[in-house]
Amino acid sequence: MGAKIYEKRITVQAIQFQGLDTAHITEIIAFVGMPISVEFGTYGVRLRVIRSNFDVIEAYQGDYIVKDTAGVLKRMDKVSFEAEYKEVTP
Repeated sequence: MGAKIYEKRITVQAIQFQGLDTAHITEIIAFVGMPISVEFGTYGVRLRVIRSNFDVIEAYQGDYIVKDTAGVLKRMDKVSFEAEYKEVTP
């Protein structure tokens, strides 16, 4: 029996960090359900999701914050996210 090809199919929720619009930041806070901070530096704008004192997710403008079916959050850059996931319309 030879090798077979497999495809990964999982459903996640995600929100893209698009900028500093107050309504957008409020959407992110509601989505992650945790405190966030926004920082400005030579790297641009960075959004930090604070899970605990030593556990922070850092996302830059254009990145996605992804929540899996278990509620675990992670950050993915735009290229990786769009290569792995397709939007599902209800």
